[in-house]
Amino acid sequence: MQELWELPAPFADPAIDDAIQVALMALATPGSFFTGAERVGFAEHARVARGLTASGPSLPAVVATAVARVASEAMNSRSTDVDAWVADGRDVLSYVEMVSVVALISSIDSYRIGVGAPLDAFPEPVPGGPVPAVDERAVKSNSWVPTVGVALAPTAMSALPGEGAIKRPLAATLYLTDEYVHKYDVEPGRELTRPQMEFVASRTSHLNECFF
Repeated sequence: MQELWELPAPFADPAIDDAIQVALMALATPGSFFTGAERVGFAEHARVARGLTASGPSLPAVVATAVARVASEAMNSRSTDVDAWVADGRDVLSYVEMVSVVALISSIDSYRIGVGAPLDAFPEPVPGGPVPAVDERAVKSNSWVPTVGVALAPTAMSALPGEGAIKRPLAATLYLTDEYVHKYDVEPGRELTRPQMEFVASRTSHLNECFF
């Protein structure tokens, strides 16, 4: 019998663990605007901003501020934050890449904390410079950054298809595949029922003041 003061073993799911490792490797790979080392630096700084680690890399002031805000107080983000990024001589779509990296590591870390598991170590950054991959159809419509079509949660990072490609397999493992996201009568066969999953998602969105 387990003693009352013993902590339970961390929950483990091989499929999720595999998806996380694939996502971390992609995080450490050059993107459209940043090297692998820069992307890992963003993720490390995000952990510091969330109080998960004590120290991280030194980043340019505008970048450090933006990463910290997205990681720990995204509900306070404003269009002026994007304006400050661009005024610092940075491409507006590089802001999208930064948000993608921070969102990715934040979701992974939140999962690990939730199941009582240690945070993942970052892989060594993949050498090489950025490889631009931008969807030329992206334009600013109802959002602060260019998107392909109307800006919604699924299209927020659509200007950079490579970032969406990183997110989808992990989201499918932790939540649902794109095919079933809007099919609310479909049971995913998880520990939670679909209504329970959507309740958690909507409550989390409310607490984070997600306007989507």
